[in-house]
This record gives sequence, C-alpha cells and structure tokens, in this order.
Amino acid sequence: MNAVSSLLPSYGFSAEQMDTETNIVAWREATSTFFDVDDLAAGEAVPFRADVLSYALGSVLLGSARASGQRFRRSAETIARSGVDHIILQLYVSGGYEGVAGQRPIRVEAGDLCVLDLAQTLETRATPFENVTMVVPRPMFDSRLLQVDDLHGLVLPRSGAMAPLLARHFGALLDCAPRMSFDECQAVVDGTISLISACLRGELERRDADRSVTADASLLRIRQYIESQLSSPDLSADAVALHFGLSRASLYRLFAPIGGIADYIRSRRLHRAFFDLAGSGSRGLRVSEVARRWQLGTDAHFTRLFKAAYGITPSAAREAAMLGLPQLSAAAEADAASPLSRWMRGIAAPRTGE
Repeated sequence: MNAVSSLLPSYGFSAEQMDTETNIVAWREATSTFFDVDDLAAGEAVPFRADVLSYALGSVLLGSARASGQRFRRSAETIARSGVDHIILQLYVSGGYEGVAGQRPIRVEAGDLCVLDLAQTLETRATPFENVTMVVPRPMFDSRLLQVDDLHGLVLPRSGAMAPLLARHFGALLDCAPRMSFDECQAVVDGTISLISACLRGELERRDADRSVTADASLLRIRQYIESQLSSPDLSADAVALHFGLSRASLYRLFAPIGGIADYIRSRRLHRAFFDLAGSGSRGLRVSEVARRWQLGTDAHFTRLFKAAYGITPSAAREAAMLGLPQLSAAAEADAASPLSRWMRGIAAPRTGE
C-alpha cells in the first residue's frame, strides 16, 4: 500500500521498481479479482511491464494502469471465485482490445470508453495499453438505469460526445484524488455516478429508440420493487400488478421488451443465488438452502436453471468460490488479500430486502 495520498487510501506499483517476475506477480494479484490473465507480452520485443495506481473513493474505486499486451478472461468460475458483482468502466487512453463480452463481440480502440459487467463472462485480447478504470457497485446503477445487464460490452466511441466528456471527467478525478478529503469524496462520487448514468442511458436509448420514457420510468419503479421482494414466496406477476394497480396485460406489455416478467424475476433470483454461492460465507452453505432462500424450487430444478443460466452447476460455482478463499481465519483472509480485492469486497453496497 503506497501512501500516495494522505486523505484517500491508495495503492500502486511501478515496473521500474521491480524485476519482471515480481512485476508479473504484482499485476496478477492486482487483476485477479477482475480477470484471469495470460499470454503476457506474447510476441512483443520487450519483457512484460505493468504500472498501477488506484484510489478508494468511498463507494467506488478509480485507477489507472499501463501494461503490455495480454489476454483477459472472465469465466463463470472466475466470477464465482472472485465473488464480486460490480460494473466497471474503462477509458482506453492508448491501445485497445477485441473479443467477446457475454455473447456480444466487442472492439475497443484508443479514446473509447467500454462498460463491463463483472457478473458476466468475457474473453478479450489486448495490445499494449494505458487505461483508466472506475469500479462501481451494481446497486448504484440499479437505482438509475432500467436494465443494468444491458451494459455489458457497451462501447461509447471516441467519435461521439459522451466518451470525450467522461474522459475529461475521469482525468480530473485522477488529478484531484490525492488532495480529496473523505467528505468531498462522497459528493463527488454521487455527481459522477449521475453523470455516467445519464451518458449511458442516452447510449442505451439510442440503441433502443422504440422504448418510451414513460415505460422506462414505470419499469424502473417496478424493477426496484421486485428487487426488494426476491426472497418472498409471494412475489409473482399477479402480486406486482396488484401492488402497482396495473392489469396483467399492462404489466406483461411493460416487460415484453426485456423478456417478460416471469423470466425477469427468475433471472434476478438466479443472480442473487450465484453470488450467495460465491460469497465468503459459502463454505458451509448447502445448495438447497440457497434454492429455498431465493424461491428457486427443488435442488434438481434449481440446478437445471442455474446450469442453463451460467454453464456450471451450483456446486461447481461454490467449489470455484472456495478456490478463491484461503483456508484462514476471517482476519487472516483480509490480510492475505490484495488491497484491490479487499476494496472491491468492501464497496459492495447492501441490497434492499436482504
């Protein structure tokens, strides 16, 4: 942990201060919560190099990185092992990558800003790059955007207005972070997330011009209610329609563009179940307990739904999570984890209804 700032916690390392092998170890530790990395500097004329500087800005993380080319992967096992459920935004100052985000091809070039959902899979290959990354807990976007899942693989191009605007804002945040107090930090973060949400909402609406503003507002309120009731056995389409004074037909029309209300409730329950199994308390957790908690039926039914959604069984997700947890006491685990891993677990905001 480097004392770069006396006000906000900071962490970083420089390739100039360590040999190549030590630099590789530091990079793998810094990125392990985000991605599995390999093919480090493959085909490049010079050895691998990576520099990192990160700040804990209260409820979000902000950092800059410069590194050699490599391959990034985030599989279902990686997601379970890392146990974090955040959205990350990356501004590529130089370099870029291409690959697949979930089921969506993605290509990012210098000047572009991309959005990745750490609850979804990814495989990309990057050239030598420099980027700025912001890590945001999912609930901060849940309260502002209709379909946070749609953000995975979204790219704001450098040719538009939004990416350059956010690039200047990210640059200003990095410049001010060493002088920022904790009190100032919260106000800055709230404003920043509102700005980012407005920019992302505009891009999503541009892609889906047929969705009305009224429908968006109604869906956001209903979605927030559903999120708070996911563990209730009484949650159903009928219960939601009754709560909001809607007919079943009206409710179904609202949810039709995002796959229907029954599928939406099921997918959100599966999402919660996944991160229950991936959590640090999963060691003694039975699969049947998780299925009951999120109203997902019998063990066999839950396993079928889970494997269809994530490609692995609930037991495999829990085993992958266990691989990411040292067999230590809670205090020793905290000491053993990298600063970025501890920060990412620490900024996960509590969810409504838990």
